[in-house]
Amino acid sequence: MAEFRKVEASLTKAMALNLAAWHDVSVASLGVQTFRNEVVWWRKPGGSPIYLSAVVTDCEAADDVLHSHLRRVVTEWGTQAVSLRDCWALRDLSRMGFRRQGVEPWYLRHPSPLSRNVGLSAGLSIETVTNPMELAEFEEASWDGFEMTEAAREVGRFGQHAPGTLEDDGMHYVIARLGGRVVASTIAYATTDMLGIYGISTLPEFRRRGYATALVRAAVSLRSDLPVSVQPTPESVRIYTDVGFIPAGQVAAWLKGT
Repeated sequence: MAEFRKVEASLTKAMALNLAAWHDVSVASLGVQTFRNEVVWWRKPGGSPIYLSAVVTDCEAADDVLHSHLRRVVTEWGTQAVSLRDCWALRDLSRMGFRRQGVEPWYLRHPSPLSRNVGLSAGLSIETVTNPMELAEFEEASWDGFEMTEAAREVGRFGQHAPGTLEDDGMHYVIARLGGRVVASTIAYATTDMLGIYGISTLPEFRRRGYATALVRAAVSLRSDLPVSVQPTPESVRIYTDVGFIPAGQVAAWLKGT
């Protein structure tokens, strides 16, 4: 388990709001209705299942207030599974029928320029997606990087990342290209107080070459004036700690239904 360092409460809230905002633009661009208040962000069913149903955005809200909002979410989702994140890992939602799937650390990098330049591997370029054609390449590479099943790909082109997201100034799709092929990809989403890094992946045959590290450095450099948050897999933690990320807190994953 990571050894957490105490960070300002405002930074955890900024991380939670960033996670919610990234979800909001992503699913709203897929035609799914979303809702936000001071306590929770949530969405109606629809769109891609890779996105959460709800995100708790206030650790100080009274339980009865949060439960009231979550009951509406559960009602709207009916028999479908409801996936939720508590970015403080403080709530016990078992009384509402949720099951805690686990608790994972989130990591923070305080705002600062990267300390040194690192040359890219020969032939590798780092680019930011600017049009739907490049977004389609990003999406395909993301599917391959996460080794998604054919069933998961049935959402079709732009079924997970809609072109409308390109109109959001905070959204940055970052790709690593080698010999004309996209071999690694990630998303950086900027809100007023935080830059969040999401969904980093590398095609299996191109792993362990430093491409993911190059993407992280490029993402951080997009807004070096902002703190940066990420929820890495255990295997990818070193990529982030090498560029100044520290373990900052825990995020609890909850699920209700199948």
